[in-house]
Amino acid sequence: MKIPNLDTIRLSAVAYLRDLGAHEEADLLSRSKLEVGDTAQRYMNSTQLGLTITLRCRAADVARFVDASSTWDFPSAASVAIQSAIEAVLPGQFKIHDFSARALLVVDRSDFEKSELERLIERQIDLMTAVATGGPRIEAKNDEYKELRQAIDAKARSLGKRDHNPFEDLWAWYGRWRSGDLPSYQSRREYVRDLYRPLLEDLRGVSASTEPSREPTGWERVDRTVDRIISSLGPARTEEEYQAIGLLCRECIISLAQAVFDPARHRSSDGTEPSNTDALRMLDAYFSSEFSGSEHEALRRHAKASLSLANSLQHKRTAKYKDAALCSEATRTVVNIVAIMSAKD
Repeated sequence: MKIPNLDTIRLSAVAYLRDLGAHEEADLLSRSKLEVGDTAQRYMNSTQLGLTITLRCRAADVARFVDASSTWDFPSAASVAIQSAIEAVLPGQFKIHDFSARALLVVDRSDFEKSELERLIERQIDLMTAVATGGPRIEAKNDEYKELRQAIDAKARSLGKRDHNPFEDLWAWYGRWRSGDLPSYQSRREYVRDLYRPLLEDLRGVSASTEPSREPTGWERVDRTVDRIISSLGPARTEEEYQAIGLLCRECIISLAQAVFDPARHRSSDGTEPSNTDALRMLDAYFSSEFSGSEHEALRRHAKASLSLANSLQHKRTAKYKDAALCSEATRTVVNIVAIMSAKD
């Protein structure tokens, strides 16, 4: 008999606890791991299998439930509530034979430490699952859902990512699960999990705190414009705002070209004297001169390709988020290449 998916069981138990109003226990379970023993207990005159399940969590997360001077094995009211929730959502052919809850002083960071955005997403998954599987009524949770959705969207955008959840409120989600192809509770749980899986996988190893620190190039106007591009990308939501980021990228590249182009040293390939705003021709001449020779061929191609990409995206009138993000990245790539090769700090 196949052992049930523990991640699915954990999420279902979290939703069950939240439905009961046991939010602290639900939070603890959402931040913990479930492990099942290698063998299952077979009972006489029964088709059920008994599982040995261990709840593993950080000592810091259980400090509110147990005395810190204990041995970190806590048969507490919290662990009893969590065990009951797991039993309630286990498939009928399984039961818990032995349950233990242990808090670990030292843990694997990848298992337990989650970013703020990951925690918000897990709360939203719990909420969407609960209302779609016989839990609380939509009227009681709709405002909470919309607040979470707004918070997830803002945090994701600040990291240059997107929340692909299409449901503006729980009524829209209700319409989706009632459309006919999500008839079972299990199908709805899987749908919600799949909805957020790409973003959660994308966030693995990504800090949700701030944009990584960036070394200034030394060209004040270039640095100022790059900072504006970074700060504008996160909150941008409309086509006009995406196009505005393209214009900022254009201004940044013009400022960069003006900072490094020397008409006495840098000659354009077609012999045309570039104007003061002809960034493409100025930088093309700069790359050909400063990155000359076979040893710089790959770097020259990369710099020119990034410049070409940034330039084409700047003028795209049907701009979407990915266009603005790509334009931002290509522009910053060009700036960084030139700054490094120019020995600017």
